[in-house]
Amino acid sequence: MSPSPPGEAATAAMKKEDDEELQTMAEKEAWLRAHGVEIETPEERRQKAADVLKLQKLQQSAASAVQEDDSSNSITRRFKYVRIPADDLQPFEQLEAIIAADAAGDILPDIVQVRFAGGGLIDERMAREQAVRQLGAKGMELSSDAIVNATAAGATETFALVRPSATNGHHGVYMYLDEVGLLKKLPVNSRAMALARACGFDSVSFYGDMFVGCVQAEPSPMRNEDFFIKDLDSSSPWLKQAGAENYEYNKSMQQLKDAMREKGGMSSMGMGDGDGGMPGGDGDGYTWSQTDDEVEVSMEVPAGTRARDVKIAFTSTAMRVTVGLAETLALPALFRRVRPDECTWTIEGGTNADPTTVVATLAKVDEEVWHQLDAMA
Repeated sequence: MSPSPPGEAATAAMKKEDDEELQTMAEKEAWLRAHGVEIETPEERRQKAADVLKLQKLQQSAASAVQEDDSSNSITRRFKYVRIPADDLQPFEQLEAIIAADAAGDILPDIVQVRFAGGGLIDERMAREQAVRQLGAKGMELSSDAIVNATAAGATETFALVRPSATNGHHGVYMYLDEVGLLKKLPVNSRAMALARACGFDSVSFYGDMFVGCVQAEPSPMRNEDFFIKDLDSSSPWLKQAGAENYEYNKSMQQLKDAMREKGGMSSMGMGDGDGGMPGGDGDGYTWSQTDDEVEVSMEVPAGTRARDVKIAFTSTAMRVTVGLAETLALPALFRRVRPDECTWTIEGGTNADPTTVVATLAKVDEEVWHQLDAMA
């Protein structure tokens, strides 16, 4: 019988010695672990199985949460906009709105309207003067309570910093303000005025907190897009070209006014005969029609009326037309809001022999269908 190698003999002797010294199972397990042997007790196997089951449940819960979030994202979407406080000591505020995924048009006027509710005592004298400018003699008939109640719920006015056009990728940037901020004697918003000046508007005043947002006009339908605080920086591409774009727009509008003043009439611009059977109709002395983004109101006026005889006052919620000293049409409550700075009017005819028609084109805030022209009808 050949002798065992010294190494094996030593190992056997050591094992024998260890077996004699390690009498309990716990001692043997401890010795094996100390020598690098991996072992599992029944209790450890049960705990490991429990941990695996717990992990699986956590993963399933996380997957359900992700699926639920994805489902939520499929019916809603978010966009960013900015608040410019009237108080210069307050920083700009980045805000986020959650709207329906298929929401079309500019939704911000509705979102910020609640911000303009209340917020100050109305200067009744100034409010009545404004009502008279908008409604004529009917403005004098409004009671004090009616004037206060008209502003209690808040009203949003939009101001175009730059309009959507082919040169800016059909992106428009708008400010949203309290329509009666001046009447409430709200503080001047110097930073909003500075932003407007950077866009080429030198003689505008804003009162109270302002909001700034962006819309994408094309491809249709129009929709709100993100606008960030960093987009207020003077180096932003939209702001760098806003002045030139507004100059060209104002130049074309001035040319239109000059032509109307010189010729006493001009063919109607824009809408034509409506769009695909969308609602339209007639009222007391006018007819109206609409497209996705405009409403056209046509009014017959006395033959021989010239452009200089006509005055039309637009606000975001009302329109008033006077010819000479006579009020031709007063709509104190339009069916939906419009952008007054983008509303225009033209005159057709203008000779003593031909019938004369004034055509007002109202720029919709959104692309919603108007089911009637006068909300009070």
